[in-house]
Amino acid sequence: MKQKIVICGAGRVGMSITEHLSNEGFDITVIDASLDAIQKITELYDVRGVQGLASYPNVLDDAGIKDADYFIAVTQSDEVNMLACHIAKSLYNTPVMISRIRSKEYLDPKYSDFLLKNIGIKRIISPEEEVAFAIVDQWVTPGAFDVAKFVRKNVTMLGISCNKDCPILDTPLRNLIDIFPDLIVTIMAIIRGSKLIVPRGGDDILIAGDRVYLACPSTQIDRTLIAFGHAEKAAEKVTISGAGPIGIRVAQEIHKLSPETNLTILEVNKERARYAAEKLEYATIISGDSLDPAIIKEARLGQGETYIAATNKDEVNILSSLLAKRSGASHTVALINLPVFIPLFNSLDLEGIVSPPMLTASSILEEVRSGQVEHVHSIIEEFGEVISFEALKSSSIIGKPLKNIKLPKDVSLGAIVKEDNTILTPRGHTVIEAGDKVVMFVPVKSLKKVEELLSVNMDFF
Repeated sequence: MKQKIVICGAGRVGMSITEHLSNEGFDITVIDASLDAIQKITELYDVRGVQGLASYPNVLDDAGIKDADYFIAVTQSDEVNMLACHIAKSLYNTPVMISRIRSKEYLDPKYSDFLLKNIGIKRIISPEEEVAFAIVDQWVTPGAFDVAKFVRKNVTMLGISCNKDCPILDTPLRNLIDIFPDLIVTIMAIIRGSKLIVPRGGDDILIAGDRVYLACPSTQIDRTLIAFGHAEKAAEKVTISGAGPIGIRVAQEIHKLSPETNLTILEVNKERARYAAEKLEYATIISGDSLDPAIIKEARLGQGETYIAATNKDEVNILSSLLAKRSGASHTVALINLPVFIPLFNSLDLEGIVSPPMLTASSILEEVRSGQVEHVHSIIEEFGEVISFEALKSSSIIGKPLKNIKLPKDVSLGAIVKEDNTILTPRGHTVIEAGDKVVMFVPVKSLKKVEELLSVNMDFF
């Protein structure tokens, strides 16, 4: 019998969650106050739509909340999300509830504990916190445009751009072992223009302009980046555009990790600039527009410095990143909310991208699939996900060489981690054992097939 999920909110996050889960065989109903949003999401995906305010009991009732296994509240309103969860738990005893909450006032541990225990929310998703950590990861790893940690942070997924001076261009991937014998690296996916290439057999080569997703031990991040022609170091001077919750949190985390780092904050709103000056006494605050060349000049951006565009406007983040580059910044990281802007960003030779909707969706997907999947990271281009899972004793992938396992052709393994944290590079003769942790790239359309591989064998009973 299909598990039933009710999703409140058909915005960017709700749309992304729906896209992923509708391909996995769930029975999904989406609630939104906008009729246009409901019509759009039901036209795109095989889901049922209900128009109305998610915190109204009759609307939840119409959505079939009494039979729901999961309730996911991702509307734009924290209050609607919390009230909807409270009603779902109080009236219908919904088993699992996940809510997005943005306001820091609700996220104070004194109150968030109450929300979890008394309202019954299983997991609170805080976009600002997750986005801030993702930005800091990119500052620490300037040679990568995307970074994610797996299996107790022992394995790192890196998204790396292959520039024209990349030393391994035009080299068959099977030869990487000979060139770097001590390097444990597996390329899981190659994005070439708008095309996805999943390496098979080791004959694929890299060309200038490729964007690769690979898995490596976290202890070998620097060596891996150097092998791909990236020797950049974390900048000692960082300029952040935007003194909103994300910008301030990023500044705090950078200062915590590296108190000697020189921090400058640009903020066009004078009230927010004053607040940032009170909150971040160790940072230089400049009140002005980050699209004004005079303000960028005042920030004194130079070679080897990082510019972080963290305003709530994609267009401002893209244009100010370009302006920062022209002024001398070596590395940029920008918040991009709308997927339509991501290909444009890539074509402009800018580096890091952080997508708040995709990070939020990944956290929610991780919770829904928590039976086996431990961590989910949707890749920037939305071609698929990098996931980690524990190989169960009952799974059909246990005890046989990888070459004998019928994985979908567009699926690739990145790393296998043993119980003693030994990391193996997947090869045809490698055997997965029960208890191993596996890191894998999976396109959205193949998730169902992968889940079937991970499920219980009939022989197990």
